[in-house]
Amino acid sequence: MSRPQLKDAWDAMRILKKFSLQQVRDAIEHTTLAQLKTFAKRLVVAKAITEHVDQEEVTYSLLKGEYNPFKQPINDGATKQNSGRQRMWQSMRILNEFDAGQVASTSDVSLASARSYISILKKAGYVFIAKSAPRTGSIIERAGEATIYRLLKNTGPTRPIPKASGIYDTNLNKLVKFKEVKRKANVIAPVTLGEAHDYQ
Repeated sequence: MSRPQLKDAWDAMRILKKFSLQQVRDAIEHTTLAQLKTFAKRLVVAKAITEHVDQEEVTYSLLKGEYNPFKQPINDGATKQNSGRQRMWQSMRILNEFDAGQVASTSDVSLASARSYISILKKAGYVFIAKSAPRTGSIIERAGEATIYRLLKNTGPTRPIPKASGIYDTNLNKLVKFKEVKRKANVIAPVTLGEAHDYQ
C-alpha cells in the first residue's frame, strides 16, 4: 500500500472507531484485505488499535485516534489547503448518515466549516435531511438533538469543489449546478370591508 492509501485506511479506522477490515476495505475502495491485515498488525503492536476475536470473526477498536503512523507528512502545502473538505467528504462517505458535529469531530475542522460544506452539498443535491432537529420544546428537551443528513450522491473519493453556480465534481469531471429553491408566493387574501351603515 502506498502512503496515501495507508492514510486513507487509518482515517477510515478513526472515523468508524469499531470496525472489521472488510468495512475499512469497503470504505476506501483501493486496497486489499491482505494489505489491511499487515497494516492492522502494525497498529496493534503500536497499541493504536486493539483486536477482538469472536470465534471466526475478527474486529478492531480504536485506542489512540491521535496516533500518527507516518513519520513524515504525506501532503505538501498545496494539498493541505483543501484537506479539510477532503476529510469531511471522506467522513460523509464512510458514515453515510451524520450530523454536522460528527463530520466536524471526525475531520478535525470547526463546526461552522462542517455546516457550511454540508449546506453547499445539500444545495447541489448531494446530501439531504434525513431528520430535522426539533424547533419546539425547552432547551433541555432539544439538547443533543441535531439535524441528521444522509449522503445521496457518493460519486467517488475526491471531494466536490464549491463554485459560484454549483460544485465541480472531479469524480464525474463535470459541474453540478445548484438546485433552484422554489419559494411559494405569498398570496394575500382579499380583504372584505364591512358594510357602511348610516345612523340617523
